[in-house]
Amino acid sequence: MSSTKGSPSAISKDDSISDIEEAKSIKPETKTEPEPKVDLWLLLQFLILGFVALAPWNFVLADLPYLDSKFHNHFSSTVPIIYSVAVNLAQLLLIWVGNKFSFAPRFDWGCGILAVFNILLAVVAMTIGDGNPCPNEGLGFGLALVCTFLLGFGHALMESSSFGLAALCPQSCMIADMTGEGVAGLVGWPINMLLQVIFDAGNVRRQQEWQCLVFFCVTSVITIFVIPMYRCVTSKHPYMKKVLQIEENRKKTSLKTRQTRRPVLYIIKDIAPMAICAWGTMGVTFVVFPAQVSYWKSEDPTNTGFVAQVIYTFQVVDTIGRFFPSLKFDMPEWCLMIWVAARLIYIPLFICVSLYPTLIPFYYDWFKHLIMGCFAITNGTGCTLAMMKGPNHAQGSSEEEVSGYVMAFGLISGILSGSIFGLIANICLGQST
Repeated sequence: MSSTKGSPSAISKDDSISDIEEAKSIKPETKTEPEPKVDLWLLLQFLILGFVALAPWNFVLADLPYLDSKFHNHFSSTVPIIYSVAVNLAQLLLIWVGNKFSFAPRFDWGCGILAVFNILLAVVAMTIGDGNPCPNEGLGFGLALVCTFLLGFGHALMESSSFGLAALCPQSCMIADMTGEGVAGLVGWPINMLLQVIFDAGNVRRQQEWQCLVFFCVTSVITIFVIPMYRCVTSKHPYMKKVLQIEENRKKTSLKTRQTRRPVLYIIKDIAPMAICAWGTMGVTFVVFPAQVSYWKSEDPTNTGFVAQVIYTFQVVDTIGRFFPSLKFDMPEWCLMIWVAARLIYIPLFICVSLYPTLIPFYYDWFKHLIMGCFAITNGTGCTLAMMKGPNHAQGSSEEEVSGYVMAFGLISGILSGSIFGLIANICLGQST
């Protein structure tokens, strides 16, 4: 029996060794913060960004019959052209240099321009034009187009920035953005009708003029709200803090520094098929909407608000179409291209409804609402699916942002080309001003 077997020193040594081994086996607990995720609160903010980007334009559409009666000169056909020219110019600038600037000032300028010139358009319609203190329709038409041009520029800053931001996030953010644009079309007509009831009850003098001014003020107030929302809420969201780290490099570089790994032309080449789908969808839409729809007549001669009602049908069903992809509605890219091309059938169909209002089935209101619903749902789904699939071809976060600008440019250039063909169709068909 060893003499050291039961000695205290040996026991204490064994205990210390076991303590060390236990200490090694027990690793200190490290607090790992959960990875930030996109939540409903952030999706709601993207929905608001999409809403504000398109609300001023949708409010103009909602009151288009009134504006057309003030300015004449094919205003309903010309205004989309001027609007989309401005947006295209701004979008081209943003594609090449937009991602060299942070998002906050772009949202500030976009919201400011939208809010100011939306109200100025209502002021012009109230003071210059048919039935106004200054009855010069030509002057009113010109000033209204200037306001529309600047509205388009503000829209480009807002929409491309919100799309660029959404392209850096999961597809759910792009869907929320597109849905917000659809919602912008839903609220316009009901608010306008509510204001009409209020002004009718108050026997307000020059009711249409004041109604338009208050109507446009509503969207301007909501637009201004986005400035503090983005700076104080959206940019502070845990997920967005991670996403916006891309902006840190822009503070240290100049405009001559390329922010993407590949040249922009290579990025555009990869995204082009889906951008063309977005362009084709909006191009077909604006050949006939609102250029042909503004000439539709109700089967009931006393229904003077039929055009506004049909436009609202488009806005409601278009929103449903934009929401479909969030319900897992999807299709391959080649199928989406066929989907977009098939919409060409609506051009002769809508023209026939305008030119032959007494023929069956073009005579019936339900038929007009039906084809408008089909027209709208294919527009909403086509746009949203293209906007979702485009950024998938990008490589890296900086390219995803550029892809958002390219896709937005595809949408707006579609509006421009479609509006030009729409105006040409009005003139060639001899449709009155």
